[in-house]
Amino acid sequence: MKLRTALLAITACGLSFSSLADVKLAMPYQAETILVNGVKNNGDKSLTLPNGVNQIAFKFKDSLRENGDDHLFTSDVIVVKFDASDANINLELPKIRSGQEARKFNQEPTFNLVDASGTKVDFTQDKLLKKGLQFGRNYEAEIVAYNQSGQAAAIAPIAAISTAQAVTTLPANAAPQGQNVAENMLMYWYAQADEQTRARFKAAISQ
Repeated sequence: MKLRTALLAITACGLSFSSLADVKLAMPYQAETILVNGVKNNGDKSLTLPNGVNQIAFKFKDSLRENGDDHLFTSDVIVVKFDASDANINLELPKIRSGQEARKFNQEPTFNLVDASGTKVDFTQDKLLKKGLQFGRNYEAEIVAYNQSGQAAAIAPIAAISTAQAVTTLPANAAPQGQNVAENMLMYWYAQADEQTRARFKAAISQ
């Protein structure tokens, strides 16, 4: 099955990503979004996520003044896992005003996820760390290894979220799971679809 054909088919069947995603996550200006459920993100401030368990990775970036000079503080990559449904959630980060506060935050990040009613949302946090040179990091590859390790904020690989039925209905010669991001996302959204949408999808790609 060619992924491009499959993705076009899923669109033609009316299975849009936004229609299946019911969690809105607002990121503050200090947060640079790195990954959303294992997929690279370009720093979006408004995220639309599927109901259930989600994982984001971000950096805290903000300016501060120390010893009369302005500095840009950039934290380690923070990984957050949380479970929510049909909710509007805000990520709330503290205001960092000094180098001491920045170092303290980087050692022990403190922040909150808060829903529209002001209730705090439970989450698990960790860091995505890499020794040595930090330039040109492959965050997608790193988060795959992180999730496979079963650490605190790890989630199941996207491809594994699909049900047994979804896997068995894929063509026998389909490429191995995890081969690339497009395939993983395709399998994920297929698993979220109802039976009628799945039937239309299979009919579309068989033409």
